[in-house]
Amino acid sequence: MLIRLALSPLPLLMALLIAAAPVRADSLHVGLVIPQEGQFKPLGDHVREAFEIWETGHPEIFADLVEGDDGCSEEAGTDAAAAMIEAGVNVVVGFLCTESLAAALPLLSAEDIPVMTLTVRADIIAEEAGRLGWNFFRLAPRAGSEAEIAADAILRLWADKSFALIEDGAISGRELVEAIRVILENRGLKPNFVDNYRPGQATQPSLLRRLKAAGVSRVFVGGERSDMAVIAMEADRQGVPLEFMGGDQLNAPQGELPLPDGTIAVLAAGATPGPEAEAARAAFEERGLIAEGLRIPAYAAAEILGAIATRMDYSQTGLGEALRSTTFSTALGPVTFDQNGERREPGFVLAIWRDGAFHRLSLEDMARIAGESR
Repeated sequence: MLIRLALSPLPLLMALLIAAAPVRADSLHVGLVIPQEGQFKPLGDHVREAFEIWETGHPEIFADLVEGDDGCSEEAGTDAAAAMIEAGVNVVVGFLCTESLAAALPLLSAEDIPVMTLTVRADIIAEEAGRLGWNFFRLAPRAGSEAEIAADAILRLWADKSFALIEDGAISGRELVEAIRVILENRGLKPNFVDNYRPGQATQPSLLRRLKAAGVSRVFVGGERSDMAVIAMEADRQGVPLEFMGGDQLNAPQGELPLPDGTIAVLAAGATPGPEAEAARAAFEERGLIAEGLRIPAYAAAEILGAIATRMDYSQTGLGEALRSTTFSTALGPVTFDQNGERREPGFVLAIWRDGAFHRLSLEDMARIAGESR
């Protein structure tokens, strides 16, 4: 169902005051295409909450927020795009699923309506956008950059140590580990051991025997957090001293077994906000909300569109061109978009597990870990 959350008309006195103020660009009509039900509804709620909270602190910037339903299917994407066009929005944020995003992009782009996704990471979306001229922008991290960040971390921290790359056999884990291996070998560093394991096991004795026989001391795990915790427990049980690194799958609820302190993870920047997110965190806390899930990325999207809405020239240059030609200060840090709508800054950061939580890896942490490796 399409819901329009329009601002009330301004009283005459306020209108006169605004007329006397410096002229700025027209208020934006913003569409939010988010899941209204099902398992992804909490993420849709995060997006709505973030925009509403940003609006509370910055009234009259957006003309209205128009909601559409992202049912995560091609049909839902087509229906949502038609609803956004009919509502006359200037820009759409959302489309959390690849299927609905891919179906909506051609329709919205034909009407010169930019679309900004907060979650879809598939590299091919931006490639198709560039080839077909879609008005696409990605605030989510690009999938391929996860392997790039991980490989760079291994080169900087483990280059002089024996290390293994292991994966759980799933497509995501296998592709991540293979991409890391290729990057490392292209840069002159080969892993000492490459293997896979059976996920979802309560113990991993045979895997640990293989790791021990390979003589490795560092292990990158391309798999889920629960599996890494089991592997770490088995290493402790067998007396095999190992240190671990993993990908964004480690950003998951803690299970029965904890991760070992010192575990390094390549996480989406929104999962471990830096100091630039303090204002956003404070705004959420005032509403009794935790800055988790999509709240920080969605707040950053509101900041970007708010900055565009105050530019006097965006109506002349076009919203898409304004997005591509501006550097934005956001809760995710600086954001700039290239001609294909990809964010130029890395969407992933390195984090370390310490005292029951992931924290951004500091320069001091990097120096200490690199020093321990020598």
